[in-house]
Amino acid sequence: MDRLQRLVLSFYREDPCIEAELEPLLDCRMTRSWGSIRIECVDQEHLEEVSALLSHLRLPLAALGLGRQIVLRVPGSLQRSYPMHVPFHSDLLA
Repeated sequence: MDRLQRLVLSFYREDPCIEAELEPLLDCRMTRSWGSIRIECVDQEHLEEVSALLSHLRLPLAALGLGRQIVLRVPGSLQRSYPMHVPFHSDLLA
């Protein structure tokens, strides 16, 4: 397990339900470079599982200011990029 995986899992260590949901993350390789958190997935199906966890991934990574985007990749395939900070709708700020 690398540092970024430990960071995310330790952020949710008090919530066993979320910790169990994050299990697909254990099969990934996470790296950080050029303002991006790159997550290498095993295959396309695994990428879909990890993609469903983005809301749980954004919170601890954004709280520490570790990047501007999360990039999900499958070796030999296209990648998907997601912004780290999701803008709020103006009605939520009032």
